[in-house]
Amino acid sequence: MRRRIQNCDIIKAMEKTRPILYGVADYAQIRKKNGWFIDRTAKIRDLEATAYAMFLRPRRFGKSFLISMLQYYYDVAFADRFDELFGGTDIGAAPTGEHGGYLVLYFDFSGISKEADKVQEDFDFYVSLRCDSFARDYARVLPEGLSERILEAPDSRKKMNVIVSGLRSGTDKLYVLIDEYDNFTNTILAESGEKAYNDLCHGDGFFKQFFAILKTATSGVNAPVTRLFITGVSPVTMDDVTSGFNIGTNISLMPQFADFTGFRHDDLRAITDYYAAHCGFDAERAYNTAIRWYDNYRFGSASAPSVANTTIVLSFFNYLWQTKQFPKTLIDSNLRTDYAKIRHLITVNDRLNGNFHVLENLLAGGALVEPLVESFQARELSKKENFTSLLYWLGITTITGEKFGKMTFGIPNETLKELAAKMIPAAYSDVHKIDERVFDINGGLCDFAEKGEWKGFVGILSGIVKENFAVRDSVEGEKVVQSTLVALLTAAGGPYFVRHERESGGGFYDIALAPQLSRWPEIAHAALIEMKYVKAGDSDPTPEQLAKIKAEAIDQLDQYSSDPALIAEWHIGVAGVPPATGTTGVSPVALHRLVLVFHGGDCILKEEV
Repeated sequence: MRRRIQNCDIIKAMEKTRPILYGVADYAQIRKKNGWFIDRTAKIRDLEATAYAMFLRPRRFGKSFLISMLQYYYDVAFADRFDELFGGTDIGAAPTGEHGGYLVLYFDFSGISKEADKVQEDFDFYVSLRCDSFARDYARVLPEGLSERILEAPDSRKKMNVIVSGLRSGTDKLYVLIDEYDNFTNTILAESGEKAYNDLCHGDGFFKQFFAILKTATSGVNAPVTRLFITGVSPVTMDDVTSGFNIGTNISLMPQFADFTGFRHDDLRAITDYYAAHCGFDAERAYNTAIRWYDNYRFGSASAPSVANTTIVLSFFNYLWQTKQFPKTLIDSNLRTDYAKIRHLITVNDRLNGNFHVLENLLAGGALVEPLVESFQARELSKKENFTSLLYWLGITTITGEKFGKMTFGIPNETLKELAAKMIPAAYSDVHKIDERVFDINGGLCDFAEKGEWKGFVGILSGIVKENFAVRDSVEGEKVVQSTLVALLTAAGGPYFVRHERESGGGFYDIALAPQLSRWPEIAHAALIEMKYVKAGDSDPTPEQLAKIKAEAIDQLDQYSSDPALIAEWHIGVAGVPPATGTTGVSPVALHRLVLVFHGGDCILKEEV
């Protein structure tokens, strides 16, 4: 690493630093400016095995860039620029026979109105606009009179039908590209309800009609649409409008496309080393931060390559490149997991249901074991297996293992843990109006980090648990209390990694407040929390029983707190212990060992030992 940094000036003298064009999804613009991108063009050969394909990935995962790349590769309008656009890429060295051979009809539905009373008009206007652009762009190559007939058609449905019928008798091949197909439908389902959503996707709904036209265009003699590629986030809308994408193949889980988008570890290493050499930042710290905050998505199976979120990685390294400093906020401001998209699935009649506790359990470090459902309709989202799969498709969870034909799902990284955690106080606020106390927990954690004062945030936590502990929770009381504590601590944010059930000293601690020293080296305090539980239906423990419970907790904390790895990572105040990786100027951190004993929802003991 030292050698790389020493060579920084030599590299700068030899070449201009490649820019990171953050937020730019246009493939041609990035190539023209020599912007940083990951060459996945080899996957085009795999893609050509499927004529009609749907590819699903979470938001900000590079789907629009992928669509743009396909447009420039296949569009006859860019055939004479092939060397300029694809020179130096894998596919440029050995292109397929189909490059530059299609008329391309492109749609991006991300800009369609999300208001139920305006969406049909806006959709018709946008699709009409795209059809008219198609007519003008290809006027010279379309069959005689077709361009004029498209332009004269009065609405989008008729324009689409004119294109389909007009090309059926010709020799031109049509490639339809649709980006963000479910962007507006997801929002309408969440914010306007199932009826408004069904009006779009069922019966004579205009969106269902749109896909019916596409289905017609892919079938029969001389089918004009010979290739179709659709991107989106989840299969829900497609299942509703086409009964499970019965006009093509969902390639999202196929192993050859597991890394179609996203940064693999070798990609992360390459971008880290390149910009560290040019800019002088700590390469290992940058690489480890990217892994921890943006990586660990696996698509299709637990053996798939781990990939990091494309857009957020570029945002992170763009900040490093522009400022030569590490960002204080590691979550891209444009990435916000929308609680509204799932709020109707976790509350029923102003009560938090089983799906809510699924989220709590995830944030407490738990895992979900369910089949991965590839196709389901909106009306089926309340089923646990479908809700679990929806969390996966949204990118809130990822595949961490496989058991007897089922997938194990967990939260992939710190970014998603923090974003998912925001759903917890939002749901509590919907039902119990406690959102302001989450801010108080954050303030208490900051006070603890600076002064070691822990009673404030512990008092707020125990109060919330008591208020929200229902009779039905007594069956799994310990699990409910523990997951609630972890979820609220995580949701509050603050200067700690909230960890749960991690191995330390040969055992597994309950909850830890692990200091984020790479971001805030001034943190002076950390905590291990051992939680004990007495069933709600049992009588109050006697002083002797309580003393025995406390003694057991102390023995466990002795075991956990003596672990050399924990002492080193947290920089616990022991002479000669090095700071955590990538931290400089870190003072020794004081470790607080806390015992919390709950009787049902009541915290009957809060003590530092």
